[in-house]
Amino acid sequence: MKKLFLLLTAMILVVSCMFVSCGDKSGGNDDTTKDKITEEKETTGEDTTAGDTTVSEDTTAGDTTAAGTTATTTAPITTATPPQTTAPTTNPPVTNGGGDSGGGGLGLGGADGGGGSGTTPPPSNGGTASGNVPVPQAASTKDAFPTYITTNSGKQLIHTYSDRPVDAGEDTSKNYSYIPFLSTTNFPSPDGEYNNASAMIKDIRPGLIWNHVMVGYDGYMFYEDTKEDFLGTSVLNGSVYERAKEMLESSQEWAEQHGMKFYIVIAPNKNTVYPNYMPDGYSIASYRRYDQFVKLINDAGITAVDLRSAMAQSVQASPQKNLYYKYDTHWNNHAGFIAYQETMKMIKKDFPNAVIHQKSEYQINYDETYMKDQAYYLGQYSYYKDYGPIYTLKSANTATLVDYDPVQGWGQFAFAYEVPSGKDKNYSDKLKWFQYRNDYNKDAPNAYILRDSYSIAMVPFLKDSFKLSTYNWTFSLNSCKNEILRNKTDVIIAIIAERNLKNYVNQKEVTD
Repeated sequence: MKKLFLLLTAMILVVSCMFVSCGDKSGGNDDTTKDKITEEKETTGEDTTAGDTTVSEDTTAGDTTAAGTTATTTAPITTATPPQTTAPTTNPPVTNGGGDSGGGGLGLGGADGGGGSGTTPPPSNGGTASGNVPVPQAASTKDAFPTYITTNSGKQLIHTYSDRPVDAGEDTSKNYSYIPFLSTTNFPSPDGEYNNASAMIKDIRPGLIWNHVMVGYDGYMFYEDTKEDFLGTSVLNGSVYERAKEMLESSQEWAEQHGMKFYIVIAPNKNTVYPNYMPDGYSIASYRRYDQFVKLINDAGITAVDLRSAMAQSVQASPQKNLYYKYDTHWNNHAGFIAYQETMKMIKKDFPNAVIHQKSEYQINYDETYMKDQAYYLGQYSYYKDYGPIYTLKSANTATLVDYDPVQGWGQFAFAYEVPSGKDKNYSDKLKWFQYRNDYNKDAPNAYILRDSYSIAMVPFLKDSFKLSTYNWTFSLNSCKNEILRNKTDVIIAIIAERNLKNYVNQKEVTD
């Protein structure tokens, strides 16, 4: 019996040890699995990866919009919440971009907008988001990025959008899309000239200067050639100044002799409107060639249309809304509409029958744009995507293109016109010279427009404010005088980009 008792006791101990051993093995598996999941999360950074396009934009003031990027509640720029966005109504403190531009310049600091490079979510180590990161491809897609951007030097900037409305009452329906405003330009092939990469994507970050392109914050790219304008080192001196003075006075004298009024519209460079989005180390000068030229124009008796104050007001009212294309040197049709209204306010003082259309009269839609010349110069045209607003006059009381001179190989320098037949059948916009007539404006004056590429965004509006409007890709008034007289012109308008002012003085052929 004693042996049997010892045998049973031993068997019970063996069975108990087996159960304990199995329990330990099972528990070990659970812990290993948990550790592995945790390790994968830390490695992939699920909450902070740059590929994540679902960053939350909480509208509660003071919350963080993304890890390491905190929205500040002081110094609100606008009290109205823009419709159809989730951007906070309070904005970060306003920091100056390096001095007021003088004469109605911007100097709005944090109120200025942009669209990409500083908006990539911060690294998974929890550090502060750095603006010195490659520009993301979908930089204009609001939902993929935080609302605010912090630059390397500590400035807080506002991320702006170019693919959706941000103004109250903006009509984005499709009800009036019967007027063709979009070109059917084919985008370049991935292996073509436009995508012959000269700059690697990883290097396209704030501070890069490559092939005449300066890369700034929030995806904004600038022409390197505008640096002198920005720094105030391009003012006219000596014989160039005297030539400008003489040319303007002579032009005004000729216009006045023939009963015409002359207006000069200066389109601000992109960095004049968005100075804080320039790379670190650049400060906008308080007195620049823009200021000098406005005085020269007015002193000659010509009406100068200085757009800086109006552009500043628009940026202040709708800081999320882009006025310029991110990857192009040109402004978009939002800025073109501002320029149009400011110009027509001046003209209507002299010609009461001129027509000014209000924003409520237009349907506005947002479409992908081909305007990416800065990306082109970097050799990465197809990598970047941006959008632009298209305005359609709801009443359809719009002008008809009555004559044009297409130049093969020219780019998109005007709104689309229809080619009814032949190899170019469809919509095109390769125009050097063209003319519109609006039969709904029978009592309105006739206009003749000397222009560069910044006129692109103004043509769709100007053509519906006059009876006859003629657009010539030139700065030379002398070469157009006979045609101006033949057209019984009342209004002469010169549209000149800020960076082209010296070319205007020297009467150089317009190339962009």
